[in-house]
Amino acid sequence: MGFGQRWINWISWCISTPSFLVIVNGTLSGFFQRSKGLRQGDPLSPYLFVLAMEALSCLLGRAREDDFLTSFKVNGRGGEGLKVTHLLFIDDTKVFCEASHTQLTYLS
Repeated sequence: MGFGQRWINWISWCISTPSFLVIVNGTLSGFFQRSKGLRQGDPLSPYLFVLAMEALSCLLGRAREDDFLTSFKVNGRGGEGLKVTHLLFIDDTKVFCEASHTQLTYLS
C-alpha cells in the first residue's frame, strides 16, 4: 500500500514489544511481556483491521481485473452496472466467484 519502511517498523514494534504493569490493591506488582498478538479491545486493532481489509480488497480487485476471479454484475440506472467480487462488513468478508477448483486456487 506504499507505506514507508519507518512506518512499517513502527507498527511492527507496537504489535510485538508491549509490556504491562500490574497494580494490585494500589501496589505495583511488576511488568510482564505479552505472549500473543493483538487482542480484542486493543486500540490499534480496528486500524490494523481496516488496513488489512483494504489490502485484501485491492488484491481481490486486481484478481478480477486480470480474470483470475469472476464477478457478478449488479445493474444500476441506465444499464450501468457494478462488478462485485467481494463485500466487506464489520467483521466478515464475503467473496463471490465460480465454484471451480481453479477459482478457489486463485482465491487461496
